[in-house]
Amino acid sequence: MKGFIEVYDQRTQFLKDIFLSHGYQINDKQSQNLDFYVVKNQKIDHDNTFSLNNINTKYIINKDKVFKHLNNTLTAMGLYLKIIQDKAHYNNILILGYGDLAKQLANILKSNYDITICNRNNKDLDEIKQIYHHLDLNALSGKYDLIINTIPVCKINYKKLKYKQIYDLAQTVEGKDYQSLRNIPNMYFPYESALLMFQYIHGVMRHV
Repeated sequence: MKGFIEVYDQRTQFLKDIFLSHGYQINDKQSQNLDFYVVKNQKIDHDNTFSLNNINTKYIINKDKVFKHLNNTLTAMGLYLKIIQDKAHYNNILILGYGDLAKQLANILKSNYDITICNRNNKDLDEIKQIYHHLDLNALSGKYDLIINTIPVCKINYKKLKYKQIYDLAQTVEGKDYQSLRNIPNMYFPYESALLMFQYIHGVMRHV
């Protein structure tokens, strides 16, 4: 089976190597009549096109529940490594959101840090209050060493918060002591994330 993989970071280089090691033929240049294409932002007129988030491809890997959950695990583990490697001393951490990524992240951090969860609804309120401190998103205030945002497409007012650092895993906005970290798996676990991508694409291509 022949394909094309657009190499744009360390993860996609590993992805190409993994496909080659499994007997696939991977073209260095994009050409017609290949069996599949893995791209970043391109639009290709072919049925078997894959990307992480590109709406112009038939298969958007990040929409697969299994891939997303396992990739969230890599994100949570990678951010934990970054936090313990930071020179700054963090004790009180505020996590915005309580979806799958935030839950995994809070679970990893709770043993060593004082965790407050701020979510948009009351869906998991009882669970949150049993394990963590809780803060309403509409009443953001207080003092925290680190704020971690996992909420996409939501305007967040940080003005009443005092903090040392914001790590944003879901958005890219401007702010004081703010860092957008949208690609933690590629930074810390590029091979493992590439393997997850391969498993998804390989699974699809086995049935086409």
